[in-house]
Amino acid sequence: MSSNSFFRAPSEWVMTVIERLEQRLQLGKIETAYQREETEPSAPIVRYQCGECQSINHTNNDGRKIHEIELRFLVEVPIAQVNFDVVALDLSSRIERELFNQRFGCVDDVEEARLISNLPRRFNPDNGVFLRVVTIKQRIFMGPIEHDWHEIIGTKANVEGIS
Repeated sequence: MSSNSFFRAPSEWVMTVIERLEQRLQLGKIETAYQREETEPSAPIVRYQCGECQSINHTNNDGRKIHEIELRFLVEVPIAQVNFDVVALDLSSRIERELFNQRFGCVDDVEEARLISNLPRRFNPDNGVFLRVVTIKQRIFMGPIEHDWHEIIGTKANVEGIS
């Protein structure tokens, strides 16, 4: 994002993070964790789930509203895979490294991402899956900067007055 682009909705941040992770991991499309029916995966899969989204009761120093958003990445590994729990641990740790302290190309529009957890979440032998969840939170600043707050008033007059 540049000074001319900004977040209009929290979902724009979510899609920015997902696209960045897809590029870095090269595992294919990361889709939502919400599905109508559960199916047994044939290979490790990464999905996402939106968590908490809170409006912060104050504004950023540039006057923009702040949202703190939680995003979870679910690593599903088929239990038919040898060492499925270790495979899930390795993949979830790789995701952690890609997310740690990131600003996802939006330096002026976010604080650094914070890792919250990387936990085993579910073992489901009926559907042949083991699941780990990596959770991050990040504060994002909503909307454009309405004025140029970097301008130092009086510098032009001071320069012209020097002979």
